[in-house]
Amino acid sequence: MAGIDGVSAVEFALFAPILFFALIATADLGLALNERMAIDHVLRAGAQTAMADPGEQRVIDVMTATATPNFPRSADPAVALDLVVSVSRYYACPEAPDVAVPASTSCAGSAPTYSFYQIGGKKTYSGWIIPDLNFGPQIQVQIR
Repeated sequence: MAGIDGVSAVEFALFAPILFFALIATADLGLALNERMAIDHVLRAGAQTAMADPGEQRVIDVMTATATPNFPRSADPAVALDLVVSVSRYYACPEAPDVAVPASTSCAGSAPTYSFYQIGGKKTYSGWIIPDLNFGPQIQVQIR
């Protein structure tokens, strides 16, 4: 029986580092996923605010307030949070919604221009084991 106990100890010694590495990698991946979901939450809060068309600065203020509990202060004093949020308002014609035009543009068929908010967030996740992941999701909100 003593020989079998020794084999088990050797097997455990061989597999323990692999199991430990897998546990740490799983936790690291879970933290990255949690951070991405937190960024999505911030963008959804910005999109919900943008639907009322309060202006770019108000949308940024709401997004920053929503991000503050989930993202630490940046080491750079010029940057408030580790998450960088961006908001831009633009106008587009119905036939080409991806092309920004001035608000006074006459679109085909005398259609009015549509108003959009482009909302984004950028963050680099630095993991323990997995390489750095650059998150940069964006949401586009049509106002009218």
